[in-house]
Amino acid sequence: MELTTALMVAGTAIQAVGQIQQGNAAKAAADFNAAVARNQAIGARQKATADAARQERESRLRAGAARAAIGASGVTGEGSALDILEANAAQEELDRLTILHGGEMQATGFETSAQLEQMRGAQAQKASRFAAGSTLLLGGATAYGSMGSSSGLTKSSTVSPGGQGMMFKHAGTGWSTGGSAFR
Repeated sequence: MELTTALMVAGTAIQAVGQIQQGNAAKAAADFNAAVARNQAIGARQKATADAARQERESRLRAGAARAAIGASGVTGEGSALDILEANAAQEELDRLTILHGGEMQATGFETSAQLEQMRGAQAQKASRFAAGSTLLLGGATAYGSMGSSSGLTKSSTVSPGGQGMMFKHAGTGWSTGGSAFR
């Protein structure tokens, strides 16, 4: 094998390894981003739970203050006063549930981002392997072609039943091999 062919083969191998490493790095980055998004989802739920608990405590304090004010004014806890207390309690519960729902929606968005990141990483890794395989095949064909021109092999383009192909013939022995390109 002459020096040019050896360098071509080495360069092809290095390029293929680089492509695989690039895909692995992209997958690792995507996995990290997915983990961050999952942690953000956990944080969003925890914050919503804490905010809802704080809101519930404040609601109880406001309800107690309202009952005390009603009692101090001499109004009985029935009729319009009772309706106001019940309406306030219903609104306070709605506020608490809204806080929890908002946290859940935010967490769901983070989880969706995590899933997309993992899919993106897996796809990048798969694409890098296909690119490396293609590089190896094309580099091998190029190296084989350069070997043929220096060793008495001649190349002629032929059309095979499956598509475009190459045929190599050795000038001295009549030996030949053919193959078809990608279908």
